[in-house]
Amino acid sequence: MADADENDPGLALERQAARHREIEHRVKNTLQLISSIVLLQGRRAEDEAARGALKAIQQRVAAVSVAHRHVTWDDDAEQVELASLIREIVGDLATSAGREGVTIDLDLETLSIPGRQGAPIALLVCELVSNALRHAYPEGRDGRIRVVLRRTSQGVELAVSDKGVGMDPAAGSKGFGLTVAQLMAQQLRGKLVTEADPPGVRLSVLLPAEDVSSSSRSAMPPY
Repeated sequence: MADADENDPGLALERQAARHREIEHRVKNTLQLISSIVLLQGRRAEDEAARGALKAIQQRVAAVSVAHRHVTWDDDAEQVELASLIREIVGDLATSAGREGVTIDLDLETLSIPGRQGAPIALLVCELVSNALRHAYPEGRDGRIRVVLRRTSQGVELAVSDKGVGMDPAAGSKGFGLTVAQLMAQQLRGKLVTEADPPGVRLSVLLPAEDVSSSSRSAMPPY
């Protein structure tokens, strides 16, 4: 049987893919376990700042877990379809935030990226959307957040915008969440750009087009 496997490239590739899927499954389960532990610790924390920090960590771990869950095999290569990945992460963040007066509109083109880029994209989406949920509409204000994924002449753009209170010039981009977003953008060979979009803010990242494959555009119902 071993000799048959060695002489059959197709069977060897199938076995290799099965091993990769098993590893991905173990990683996903481990991440879910870590996320649950952090969530439990956050609920027991008495200090509000500590609870907020632990909640942010739990959301990041959960986002990476979602990325692993969305890895599929296509032509013997790992792929992640971005629209479904972004939609699930945004849904989780919206539920966690509990901001019923804040609607999140999704305008996502159907694009796929290599599996290794799934986690950085997931963290990038998590940071940009959670940042908007926390800061764009304070004191219970109602509003809208827009998430766009589209192919442009320069590459592929991921953008999160709002019409909220805008960014405090004194704060700039010094927050830890935005630092994480900048690092993820660099890992994806892109750059995080923060722009005023009166009265709110628009944060975007342009990704190299050669890393992305596309099919069609699909607008999705809001959260």
